[in-house]
Amino acid sequence: MFKPYSVIIVFLIVFAGCAGSSQTAETPALEHTRTGTATTTQPSHPPNLDQRLYGVVTADNRSEYASKAGLAYDNGSVQVVVELTPSASLPEGYDVRVELRQGQLVQGYVAVDQLVGLSRHENVSAVRPPKEPQPT
Repeated sequence: MFKPYSVIIVFLIVFAGCAGSSQTAETPALEHTRTGTATTTQPSHPPNLDQRLYGVVTADNRSEYASKAGLAYDNGSVQVVVELTPSASLPEGYDVRVELRQGQLVQGYVAVDQLVGLSRHENVSAVRPPKEPQPT
């Protein structure tokens, strides 16, 4: 049997659903603001760049971060190994102080500000810290 208060309950449920939709419309604006801020504060992490090296790029105190991360840091540059793609040469236009070369590996110091760009170059398959010697 039909009861008069059931109409009121149905009305409240429908009205509550409509009221919630106006709050949902505000969400995209908040997400847009958050995304815009993240892209302007730091470069995105390229997949060919080691996580610790990316940490130096984004650190407020690069020297302190490098020391804590076990990286060799000298006057704005960090020691790395650049792994080149097959038959590729070290890209020009980057401040690389070469120490060693063997096959497709180049070890040296690279300016921290150039790590992201170097790791994204088509000749480079990876940029990572040198491996620590392992006891035999």
